[in-house]
Amino acid sequence: MLRALRVAAILLLFLGAACSHPQADENPELSGDHVANITRMFLRSHYSRLGFDNQHSAEMLKMYVERYDPNRYYFLPKDIEEFNRANSSLDDNIRRGNIDIAFKVYERFMERLKQRDTYVNELLHETFDLSKDDTFEVDRKDAPYPADEAEARRLFRTRIKRELLELTLRGQNQDDAKEALRKRYRSVHFRFEHFTHNDVVTAFLNAFTNAYDPHSSYMSPDDLENFNISMRLSLEGIGATLRWEDGYTVISSIIPGGAAAREGTLQPEDKIVAVGEGGNGPLEDVTDTRLIDVVKLIRGERGTVVRVAFVRKGKGLVEARREVSIVRDKIELTEGEAKGTVDELAVSGRPQPLRIGVINLPSFYVDFSQRNSNPADFKSASRDVERILGGFGADHVDGVILDLRNNGGGGLDEAVTLTGLFLNHGPILQVKDVRGHISKINNPRSAPLYQGPLLVLVNRYSASASEIAAGALQDYGRAILVGDRATFGKGTVQNIITLPQGLGALKATVAKFYRPGSASTQNRGVEPDIVLPSMNNFLDIGESSLENALPWDAVQPASFKPWSDLAAVLPMLRERSRMRVSKEPYFTEVRQEGDDYLRNRKDRKTITLKQLVEEAKVEREQAAGPHAADAAPPPVAGSNAPKLPDPRLSEAKQILGDYIQLQAAGASRVATSGRS
Repeated sequence: MLRALRVAAILLLFLGAACSHPQADENPELSGDHVANITRMFLRSHYSRLGFDNQHSAEMLKMYVERYDPNRYYFLPKDIEEFNRANSSLDDNIRRGNIDIAFKVYERFMERLKQRDTYVNELLHETFDLSKDDTFEVDRKDAPYPADEAEARRLFRTRIKRELLELTLRGQNQDDAKEALRKRYRSVHFRFEHFTHNDVVTAFLNAFTNAYDPHSSYMSPDDLENFNISMRLSLEGIGATLRWEDGYTVISSIIPGGAAAREGTLQPEDKIVAVGEGGNGPLEDVTDTRLIDVVKLIRGERGTVVRVAFVRKGKGLVEARREVSIVRDKIELTEGEAKGTVDELAVSGRPQPLRIGVINLPSFYVDFSQRNSNPADFKSASRDVERILGGFGADHVDGVILDLRNNGGGGLDEAVTLTGLFLNHGPILQVKDVRGHISKINNPRSAPLYQGPLLVLVNRYSASASEIAAGALQDYGRAILVGDRATFGKGTVQNIITLPQGLGALKATVAKFYRPGSASTQNRGVEPDIVLPSMNNFLDIGESSLENALPWDAVQPASFKPWSDLAAVLPMLRERSRMRVSKEPYFTEVRQEGDDYLRNRKDRKTITLKQLVEEAKVEREQAAGPHAADAAPPPVAGSNAPKLPDPRLSEAKQILGDYIQLQAAGASRVATSGRS
């Protein structure tokens, strides 16, 4: 079973927004017949085994319309009524290869978008009285569509006023805020205006797959390539991260050690204006070109030359256009790799500090192509963690923390192999396929690599493969779990099904996985042994908040020998942690912010100007406070920025230190008979 799943089963959580595809589409055009074949293939593969009926047609159409207008500012009720007339025949039309409705919705949206843009430009020439009280809608996801053009204009006037107010509260004057909004709306218009035929069909197909569950999708060839890059943590190019800004491709950062960094000319904030292939090839102007197009021009085979023309801001002026030739090279995306550190923890009554090994694992990555061509030497999360644990042994660590916070998943077998580094041979998880057949996937190792005290740190964004590892280690009594009230709750398996003719791939949910102890992680996630205060505990985050998520269930428990029984020691660990957390100002502030959110913001439908001003003031005070760094983003890899404090990791170290002391003192009844 594991061998079969290794071919295609990928457990990834996609939370970010997908970028749009290039206008100059080199891939085959997706026809109605392609859509008919892809939907048939999906229905044969999907775990639910449900057909495509009127109910799913209605859900698909709703989700497709929401892709263009999620907050109901653009379409009018008469538009929605016209679209909905296609519901009764949508399933039959798709089977016949008729996808006219996809383009009707897109074209109508572009018509409304142009109307709204005209009005936005008119509004941005006005002067707003931002001191005059007003009431603004917080979320329009379930609000009525504007009744007519007059209502749409009223909604946009209120929206623009709120956006101007928010920008001025952050320190901009009204003129600068208006310019920022012009760029923002121009960017939105630019993105949709440059949709290709395939972009429209891709959005249509993704509405179809999401009508069955939130993790199935159609992947265009560009999406598939980006997915493979994220899994293997490498690509071939110049080594720069880019962003699109007001018509320009702008360099956000230079990756340390990459080709651009070694060449030394390009700098952050340079604007790329043209790209050419080879030392003497013609340069193609890329102003007002979408980011993915520019990225495709810059990426290329290792050892080839790309020429980049750019401009750089000087002292209030734009310097003359410059050019640089860079030899493309392999770029290792090291910020996504597992990293290990050894920290010391002072303990009362102990002459020497404890040595705590911390493994930060951002994802369960694996280079599939390299593994197939060179199985003795390939990039993967489990191999990197195995190497780190070997170093911890040489450093004589007293305990290990596996930090899976924000780890959205990755390769299924990577989760199994990595979990096996800490356990004896036995079942790591159970998998139920579309036929209801349950298979047990065992630890491939006969004995653990690391046998010492272990703590797993998770949060609400720990998902999929992270939940496999955390759930198994908890069921065995192998590790203490610490973090938010639950992990994300993605307990489904997706197969990547490559489509013919360069049409990309389908990512279809084909199975559910279950912990050795019987429970699915789907919808409910994994609940830690010790819960720390977190705003994530108050917010609607996780699988249960997603549309069309599959339900929770359980299967028969697998037969396995527990590593230990932590029941005797957990109450003492919880109490010690509770006492520390109650005295820590950071966690006190988190609890107060959470209480305020539940009282005043959670179910709020509108906000007044006065509330906006007051909340902005609180945010400024928090940003200037002693714990401001806790909420700040991590420093850029390779930068000289100082390491920011991490209260949750600090508390996790204290909990692990308590556990080590209790073990040493014989206060726990942790069984050792399961260890080899």
